[in-house]
Amino acid sequence: MFKLMTVLALAMSALFFSSQALAQGANGTPRSRPMMKHVAPTFGSNPLLSAFSEEGDDATSISLDPTLSALCQDFLGQPNPYANPAPNVDAIVNDAVVQTGSQTGCSSAQNETTIDVNPNNPTNLVAGANDYRLFNTRENRNDSTAVAYTSANGGATWTNVVLPHLNFPTGATGPLSAMDAAGDPAVAFGPNNTVYYANIAFSRVPSGNQLPSAIVVSKSTDGGLTWGDPSIVQLDGVDSSGNPVTTPFFNDKEWIAVDPASGAVYVTWTRYAFDSSGNFIRSPIVVSKSTDGGTTWSPFVEVNGTFVNGVTPYSQGSNPKVGRNGDLYIAYETSICQTLACNQPTDHDATVVAKSTNGGSTFTNTVVGTNFDFPFNEDTGTLALTGENFRINSYPQLSIDSKTGRLYVTWADDRNGQYAADGESIKSDGDVLLSTSANGTAWTKLYTIGSSADEVFPAVAAYNARFVVSYYTRAYDPNGINLDFAYTSATGLPNNLPNPTRITTESQNPQVQFVGIGLQSGTVLQGEFIGDYTGVTLGSDLVAHPMWTDFRGRPGVNTPNQDAYTQAIPLK
Repeated sequence: MFKLMTVLALAMSALFFSSQALAQGANGTPRSRPMMKHVAPTFGSNPLLSAFSEEGDDATSISLDPTLSALCQDFLGQPNPYANPAPNVDAIVNDAVVQTGSQTGCSSAQNETTIDVNPNNPTNLVAGANDYRLFNTRENRNDSTAVAYTSANGGATWTNVVLPHLNFPTGATGPLSAMDAAGDPAVAFGPNNTVYYANIAFSRVPSGNQLPSAIVVSKSTDGGLTWGDPSIVQLDGVDSSGNPVTTPFFNDKEWIAVDPASGAVYVTWTRYAFDSSGNFIRSPIVVSKSTDGGTTWSPFVEVNGTFVNGVTPYSQGSNPKVGRNGDLYIAYETSICQTLACNQPTDHDATVVAKSTNGGSTFTNTVVGTNFDFPFNEDTGTLALTGENFRINSYPQLSIDSKTGRLYVTWADDRNGQYAADGESIKSDGDVLLSTSANGTAWTKLYTIGSSADEVFPAVAAYNARFVVSYYTRAYDPNGINLDFAYTSATGLPNNLPNPTRITTESQNPQVQFVGIGLQSGTVLQGEFIGDYTGVTLGSDLVAHPMWTDFRGRPGVNTPNQDAYTQAIPLK
């Protein structure tokens, strides 16, 4: 049943992807589905190097190729074809217009959404996204930075605040002055109206075989209205003045969690390691801790750095949460193998939850369930759904019910996709998986949320025995290309989960922005990036707030483009 497929990209991270991929595993050997694609932003002799330094990658910035035209340009000068989206709410205020490249004239994109609710005030919400509204004069293009979207009225209206001194476009000094962009946004509330915003900051100019990168955290003490300068959790590839230095590491895909009692802050991320030639070696999940409100950070600890019980250090997509008693839990995707070579037929990918009872010093890793890859699309060079061009993943998200202590983990994979006898994909059928646990080590059966269409990029939140899972779905589009956002919610542990409830008021085309050229076909591919995840949070008032990348723009104000959307949904 497992399909032989490519599993290692030469240059793909949570922020950017490669124009080519190798059909090999972590050690160069073929692997079989459901092995995950070990993404690795390595350069060396990679011909994509010139693309990053001259044009940029359309996953994170606006292509400057004068021959490319993004779909959003087709709507310029025309009425927005979408209806009033209410009760869906566009959180983007004072958006910018792209000045150069394939999206010239379009409103700038926002994607890869994150959101959290103030535990002491359910009407106070803070969200974030990759936000491309700033123009980087050093790159001569719009590029991604961090913008906080803050609401004081339960998500009815939003204030947008650019985080200061995070990278070159936002006036950073010292080592962060070398960073061109920021992304992988993650927000988390702590006690006393304090909220933290984590990002990866990176340069597009390689230092040796890798891009300089940093894990950074900004903090607000007034519920997200104002933000201080970022603290640096980890820095590689530049010195204290921002001058390039050779590094074998790249820091990727960070996430953040706060202990609701002590206020301790944890940041997790994937730490890619390479040899002197730029070849991928390993990618363990690591964690760093702050006990002084994010001012200083401990040296990172590897969560799965050693090969124990088949759990390998070939991982991505970490998602931490802290329980009521201070225990730290981290969900992530990794490869489960007979040996570190990962070349046996039984080797496979899995969703794992790591648990620490000593403040992140040591961990016990528990496999929750097998995690099946989505099909690899040779034209895009990424995992993708049938008929779509945007990249996809099966990284998990985790939530802990602060009232009951129960954990919930969710991810989407293609275990129910249709495959030919030779293992080639016929049609993807992404389904959302959910499991729960009372202690983080014993997990329930896998609940399946899905349809004959694709459901992807789920997020989960829980409060007082009520949980909600939100996700994209293609179930409402008869042509199977347009996306909607939906949710499933229940109380307790039902035998079967209810059918999806549609959130978006209209199906929409995800191919509106980010255009590229097919690696095999040589044809124009629209919509190559919509972000790598979505978010949802659930307040003490049992009102859910999903946050997703929407493609309608703001009907009546501008033309279709990627915006961060939300809606307040009472679950009572």
